[in-house]
This record gives sequence, structure tokens and C-alpha cells, in this order.
Amino acid sequence: MGMETEPETARAAAVPDSLAGRLADGDPKAPKALVERHHAEIYRYALAMLRDPTAAEDAVQSSFERAFGALGRYPEERLRNLALRAWLYRITLNVVRNLIRDGRREVAVAEIPEGPSARSRTTSSPEDHSEVWLDAVAALGRLSERQRVAVALRYLADLPYAEIAEVTGWPENTAKTLVRRGVGRLRALMLVNDDREDA
Repeated sequence: MGMETEPETARAAAVPDSLAGRLADGDPKAPKALVERHHAEIYRYALAMLRDPTAAEDAVQSSFERAFGALGRYPEERLRNLALRAWLYRITLNVVRNLIRDGRREVAVAEIPEGPSARSRTTSSPEDHSEVWLDAVAALGRLSERQRVAVALRYLADLPYAEIAEVTGWPENTAKTLVRRGVGRLRALMLVNDDREDA
């Protein structure tokens, strides 16, 4: 997963989304399809940002409520041209930021799970992958908010840099810089944690 390589979604972004067209046409099944298509990835993103499954589910619920409220107010042309994925991430990012800012969600200092270090694992069982995942999510919580947002959108949501820029309002080069620095900081944090566990 090289940082220079753009995923397939970058090329697909220019193609109109058929689901957006269905929403514009008033298809009664389109809202359910929107949730089914994006719920899992939006939840993963909210969970990475909040590090609490209940708070993440609440954030996702609130995000979809806001999205459906907005969809009812948008003119048909805007609905047809809507980049639904980036739009939902932008709504979720705002919901998460509001939760943190309003103090309704206390962001605890990330706790690194106990157990063998990621470096010392030699097997490839699902349990090992989940421990590495927990280590990475805990380290993600120690990044600055901007780096955490950028890394989560790039590697958890698999958004190309252009969509990250659209979601956050940052210039694309800023998004690239924040991802690069965030990944470097994550590596450093995980190496420090491995060294502590090995001592």
C-alpha cells in the first residue's frame, strides 16, 4: 500500500454515482442502499477517531440523520452530482469533531493492549492481526487531530488524496504531507512500544 499509488477510487470519482441519481429521482430504496453501501466504512472511520464502539455507532447514526436531512433540502441537480462517499465522510468528520469539542465524548489517552509485541510475532493467525490492529489504532489516537484524520481517511477509508482534500477542505498537498508525517509518527510510536515490551 504505497503512499504514492492512488487507489482505483481516484479514477472512479469522475464517473457519476448511480446511487446519487437514484436519490435525485426519489427512488424509495435509495436511502437504504446508501446506508448499506457506506455504513461499515463510516463506522470504521468513526471508531478509529473515537476509539469507543458505542460512541462510534452514535456518531454514524447522527451522520446518516444529518445526511438524510440535507438530502431532503438539496435540489435535484446537486443530488445528481453529489460525490456521496466523500460527502458522508465530511459529515462524519464534522460529527466526530463536534462530539470531541463539545465534551460529550472524552477522548482518553490511548492504552496499548498488553501482549507480545507486533515485531516479535511470527505466526499469522487472526488473533495476531487483531493485536497489531489494536496497537495501530491505539497509536493512531496519539497523533495530532489533523494527522489522525488524514491517516484514517487515507488508510482506513481508502480515500484518494483528492477526496481527502474534498472531505477536509485542505489543499491536496497538505493532505499528502499530513498522511506522510502521520504514518512516520505511527511507525515511531509503534517501535517505541515494541522496544518497551521487549525490555
